[in-house]
Amino acid sequence: MLWLFSAIVLRFVEGPSNGEFSSLPRVFWNIAVYFFSGLDSAQPVTPLGRVIVTVVLAISVGIVAVFTGVIASFLVESRIGSRRRMPKYNLTDHIIICNWNDKGLPIVKELHAPIVRQKRPIVIVSDHLEAVDLPDKEDISELEDVYLIKGDPTQEHTLKRANLPLAFSAIVLADPEQKHLADAKNVLVCMAIKSLCNQEERSMNNIMVEGVDPKNVDHLRRAGASEIVSAEDFSLKLLAQSALHPGLSLVYERLLTISAESNEIYLEPVPSALQGRSFAEASRMLEETRSTENPVLALGVIRDGEISINPRNATFDTFREGDQLVMIAWEQPELVERF
Repeated sequence: MLWLFSAIVLRFVEGPSNGEFSSLPRVFWNIAVYFFSGLDSAQPVTPLGRVIVTVVLAISVGIVAVFTGVIASFLVESRIGSRRRMPKYNLTDHIIICNWNDKGLPIVKELHAPIVRQKRPIVIVSDHLEAVDLPDKEDISELEDVYLIKGDPTQEHTLKRANLPLAFSAIVLADPEQKHLADAKNVLVCMAIKSLCNQEERSMNNIMVEGVDPKNVDHLRRAGASEIVSAEDFSLKLLAQSALHPGLSLVYERLLTISAESNEIYLEPVPSALQGRSFAEASRMLEETRSTENPVLALGVIRDGEISINPRNATFDTFREGDQLVMIAWEQPELVERF
């Protein structure tokens, strides 16, 4: 529109007194040069012609920037997303990662580690797909079934493209582009998740959020986050405990690493065989049915969202329906089959 309009006006304004604008083809060529190269073509001589060319030059800067951005975005999405576009069928029970930072790739590899029995599809939602540093290799098993969506995760329509209401859980990472406002953006992401789930009449109880400032934990929880992991808060507590008990950080590292060579912490619904029994009785039954391949140790219990590690008899009586048992094991234990 700008090209056509300015060319026609310049033809009538400059044409009579300037041979460079005496025909429409020459005017069209001059305007095209103005768009992409600046004032490197014919120059107007009339005051009105100079004003028109100045406006064209000013607007062309934005037009070329938008044009270049669209092409660059298309090429980036084609390169890193050709095999990672959302599948045509509707994903269910998948894991959604909102935003992206240097923790994203290790998280994906942990979620798809060889020892994980149920490898859920992963959908990464970010408005900075160029920062999603997934290796472009087909033979990395941890990166199979990983899909990318370009868009702002604070917007419901973006989350709907990721089929969020049918997802198993959501991980909300701190956006490094936001710096000290990363927690504020994550509050908006949690609110968008909750709002979309309410519209679809579904519940999303597994929203894990990476917190930057421990002071914002309450705000994130009120926004809908079910669990908030603050790296700063965790590191301070871990450093303090390791100072009192040297070597303790290595224990946490092994427990938090998903590997066939280490134990992990698992949560399992308490089977009916353990309901009505005390923690000591349940621990004894686990020991009596101890497997040589996958021995299990009971650590604690989660009841109504409250966790109790190695509970005292005075604070915990017996297991009830709905309780979750916290355990250490080499692999995901099957308690129902064990009892």
